[in-house]
Amino acid sequence: MATSNFHNVNASAIFAVPLENEYDYEDLVCNLESELGNNPDYVDYGKTDKNELRSFPSRTLGSIRKYHQYKDFYVEVCVTPVIRSGYYSGVNLDWNVDYAINGDIYDIDELENGIGYNTALPISKIKVYSSLAEKKAEKLKNDIVEKLEALYNNYSDRYGVTAVFSNGETIYHKL
Repeated sequence: MATSNFHNVNASAIFAVPLENEYDYEDLVCNLESELGNNPDYVDYGKTDKNELRSFPSRTLGSIRKYHQYKDFYVEVCVTPVIRSGYYSGVNLDWNVDYAINGDIYDIDELENGIGYNTALPISKIKVYSSLAEKKAEKLKNDIVEKLEALYNNYSDRYGVTAVFSNGETIYHKL
């Protein structure tokens, strides 16, 4: 039985990096950390990859965080770059995203609950602010991801999935 070589969760394409040995992997990590370190919104403390699978071990490379302050609360978007091992060979560059209201993490569709919990705003204002916060969070995420994937393009080959067979075997095409 076969399986896909790459486990991709959020990235717009499969950013595949062929590796010959451990040195190539460490070189990739150092290069990405160096480039990410040039971003003023980058923090280098590690997080665990919530999408890691036993067959696809992964490593996170810090986080890129952006905030937007409203009168009574702030919304935060945290994008975590991920290097995920291929099943057979190489690695895939991916990312994860977290949204927070005043530091408490929520799903994007639960920001209204977060605003209600973290502020003393009336319900009518919570609905208005949650709509604004959702749009702003998505915009912040898209800005971060656009720059991150542009960086990934410099170090990888972009692939798409052409077909997945019933046994799990996958055919990729170059984008």
